[in-house]
Amino acid sequence: MMLITLDSSVIVAYLLEEDAHHQKALLVLDQVFDGHARAMMPCSVLVEVIAAVRRRTGSETTALEVEGILRTTQGMTFLDILQPMVQGASRLAATHGLRGMDALVVQVAKACGAQLFTFDVEMASKAATILGTS
Repeated sequence: MMLITLDSSVIVAYLLEEDAHHQKALLVLDQVFDGHARAMMPCSVLVEVIAAVRRRTGSETTALEVEGILRTTQGMTFLDILQPMVQGASRLAATHGLRGMDALVVQVAKACGAQLFTFDVEMASKAATILGTS
């Protein structure tokens, strides 16, 4: 089974049909839903997704429904942000100039040996160097 780490941009694109990356996100998330991949992410991704859904839809109800669905989706794990993750992410942010939440996501991909999926071009570029995918 393939291990992947998803940036919030991928989950948001999956949830919102009007997102420019919706079709690409379907292909990625379908791997998780079909049991071909397991997604490991810091819990900060969950917060970012819920905030984005609320802002884009204007609906608190929709945002909370999405939270419930994501928390219980088989094949998706939102990891607690513990000290070792913080230390690794802090180092990545300092050495590679990653934004804070991006550093947490890349740190999880690095620690898990997972393939990172993101639609954030800057994050993808910096992560490629860190994860050896460039």
